[in-house]
Amino acid sequence: MNKKQKRFDKAYIWVNIDFDKVQHRINAVTYQIEQVIKKYQPSNQSDNPGKRNN
Repeated sequence: MNKKQKRFDKAYIWVNIDFDKVQHRINAVTYQIEQVIKKYQPSNQSDNPGKRNN
């Protein structure tokens, strides 16, 4: 039997994050994501619902 130690290719780093300090940045990014989603959602009030934009 092979008794070599198993080699780990990944390292895990545990980090303590104070979310109160970064909450404003998280909120800003979340707002930007919501704006992009709204921009690319199909509109329900289209002038020509059967016409495709190619």
